[in-house]
Amino acid sequence: MMLCWILILLTLRFLKAEEIEIYAQEGGTVTLPRDLHGGAVANTEKVYVNWFSGPEKTLVISRNPQAGIQPGKDKTRFSLSPDFSVQISPVHESDFGFFSCEQHKFTETYIKTYRLRHVTVSRPQAVMVGDPLPLKCELEKGQLSGTAIVKWTPPKGCNVNIQGSNGEITVPKVPVCASGVWTCTVKYNKREVRATTAAYVIDLSAPSDPIYTSVSNSSSVNIPCSLSNDIPWDLLRDHLLKGSWNFSSLSNANQQPKDVLTLHINSTIKWIPTKDAPIAVQQRELKDKDLSIIKLPVSEAIRGEYTCALNFKGRNFSKKIKVEVLHVTSTATRSPLIEGQRVNLSCSLGHNTTHEVKWRRPSGSTHPLLSSSPHSAFLSFPVRMEDKGKWTCELWDDQKLLTFSDIFLRIEKAPVNIWLWVAISSGIVVFILLLVVIIKAIRKHKQMLMYRRRKTRFCCCKNPNETGFYKT
Repeated sequence: MMLCWILILLTLRFLKAEEIEIYAQEGGTVTLPRDLHGGAVANTEKVYVNWFSGPEKTLVISRNPQAGIQPGKDKTRFSLSPDFSVQISPVHESDFGFFSCEQHKFTETYIKTYRLRHVTVSRPQAVMVGDPLPLKCELEKGQLSGTAIVKWTPPKGCNVNIQGSNGEITVPKVPVCASGVWTCTVKYNKREVRATTAAYVIDLSAPSDPIYTSVSNSSSVNIPCSLSNDIPWDLLRDHLLKGSWNFSSLSNANQQPKDVLTLHINSTIKWIPTKDAPIAVQQRELKDKDLSIIKLPVSEAIRGEYTCALNFKGRNFSKKIKVEVLHVTSTATRSPLIEGQRVNLSCSLGHNTTHEVKWRRPSGSTHPLLSSSPHSAFLSFPVRMEDKGKWTCELWDDQKLLTFSDIFLRIEKAPVNIWLWVAISSGIVVFILLLVVIIKAIRKHKQMLMYRRRKTRFCCCKNPNETGFYKT
């Protein structure tokens, strides 16, 4: 009786020793290596190889020298390598357990048993930038789990402070670069397996410099704002409370910022315009990290400061984006202009700026106001025929063109009939003026002559001796 128990224990010990432990991650890829045994079955040309799974020994794939490779029931996940090791991809939960490999050559048979065990890592998670990131890599208990070496590797190019050991670590203050694939590497019995998980670091990204656009060179503009990383909305929805875009006009400093978009959080995530929004924003569904305002019609009314905000449980994120709109205006009240008519051109952001202004005139124009630098933002000149065409105002910051705005001047010569009427009218006016002057001169001359001529007086003499009249 004692001898039987000894034989049973030796047999179990032998079977346990013959079992090869292989670790894998569900959803990953694993290879069960064919044991060559160093015998005749090592010859791959004449050997028969059968791979079975489970205690019921379900055939998953086989090979024989005559028929070649024959797949089992599952034809997509199991494949043979050149040395007839079996590869499983992807690994399903039902695959964890026992596999066996039977090799035959003539009368020689060799059987090897494998035990596929779990490597389990933390599920993908979203964390706020600066918060701690916990990660865990566990091995299913087995012969080799206690001696395995486990190491975590962050996404490529990201150096982080990792605390912890034995597969359970924490990144105390997670940076944005920690978003991506984290790899748990397990080394055991001269073998290695890698298991992966994803970490998503939540932060907002937006340009720090103002956005420059103009009324003339674009019909619409995008105001960019996005999550710093591609984060599945299913993960983000668990943390997100609300989101918004608000707008503060630059032309009215006393006006309070107004919400123009609010985030609708439901089965679909989308921006919805608020009631009485002061600018023409549009509704759109969000499917990736892009939170931008898109296709905003450009006008002087969109000059202002925009705030992109997301509110999470216990944490708020916001980014401010300034939008500047360049516009060229003309004081001319009619178009086309008449040659010789004075026109005033103004190039402005709606406020004073330190940026350099450059004017581009039509190719035929020789306008003297543009012969020296720097150019003035205001031009005033009588137009000539060679000035007709496109005038462009460019806004520069050092050597960088920020934006530009165009205006077209249409100029025509004065029609001949107009000049004829002008000449006739002028002649009539001159003739009337000369006639008036002549008449006034004649009247004045006559008046002077009358005043110079004195009237002759006659009287009757009292002396009777003298007769007739005489002058006194």
